[in-house]
Amino acid sequence: MSADPPRRFYLLTYPRTASNLLVRILALEDQANIFTGEKKSYFFGEAMASRMHTLKTTGRRPEDWTQDERISLTESYQKGFDALQKHVDSAEALGQDVFVKEHLPWFIEPISEAKYLSGQDSTDEPLWTVTTSSAQEHSPFNESILPDDFLKTWCPTFLIRHPALAFPSCYRTSVDNEGAEAARSQHAVNHVEMSVHWSRTLYDWYAQQSEKSGSNNDSTWPVILDADDVIEHPDLVRKFSKMVRLDPAKLKFAWASASEDELSKMGDIARRMTSTLDASTRIVPGKTAAGLNINEEAVKWKVEFGIEEGERIEGLVRTAMPDYEYMKARRLRS
Repeated sequence: MSADPPRRFYLLTYPRTASNLLVRILALEDQANIFTGEKKSYFFGEAMASRMHTLKTTGRRPEDWTQDERISLTESYQKGFDALQKHVDSAEALGQDVFVKEHLPWFIEPISEAKYLSGQDSTDEPLWTVTTSSAQEHSPFNESILPDDFLKTWCPTFLIRHPALAFPSCYRTSVDNEGAEAARSQHAVNHVEMSVHWSRTLYDWYAQQSEKSGSNNDSTWPVILDADDVIEHPDLVRKFSKMVRLDPAKLKFAWASASEDELSKMGDIARRMTSTLDASTRIVPGKTAAGLNINEEAVKWKVEFGIEEGERIEGLVRTAMPDYEYMKARRLRS
């Protein structure tokens, strides 16, 4: 247990950014100062599933959502927040730090999502927020479901990965988990999940808060990590581990592959999402963007997914590149 007051560390990602690899290396379960608890990630997974797959409000005009859909969606967001707050309270009662991972697209505020998909003038409905003990203000660039005052209590790390690696991998898992036909029908969902927009806007929001008031108690934050650096530069991961108050001597750059018993206890989707990591015993080389050419990759996507879907993925990748390059230029370096 640290003698310093406990801190809250948020790892903010989007799908297929090698976040599971980073968490595996950090070996949080072996870090004495980190609260383990039963759940350490994806507190808003149920809200995402409700929004994108069950209620399918993603891509529909807010004016067309039914009252029952609104109630259900509000409850799923609140349930996720309440579980997160309980996790934080349990940790701080023990004087321990919190390290939580979340996919940013999964806890985006639904009106901001609708405006992103259909245009800023597409709806004049006010922004949503969960109920917290903090003020409920949402300032510009905070497109999450969480109010400003709650976000300010966290030290955020944004994990990014080249869109030409992350996005086709994300689509590939959709095909494997839901089937090719379902994957082809989820255009709005793909636009939300295959984007660096959410990371950039919230990064900019945090940077503005830090400039204004020195929030997060440290000028170090917000931090950006690139998945390529996680894979290629162990010293950078050691540097980052110290920033989040971990013991770098406990990091794991090698591990045992998952046993059949461990795999049998995982759900089908979870098993698919961690398949490469679970089959490995160390970092798998060649998973970086070194030498990557989008034009050449786009040809492969059209062969793998079909011309229409390949072209759509290529469009999402090219749209995301300015935001990715913006964040990459500001990433943590060795």
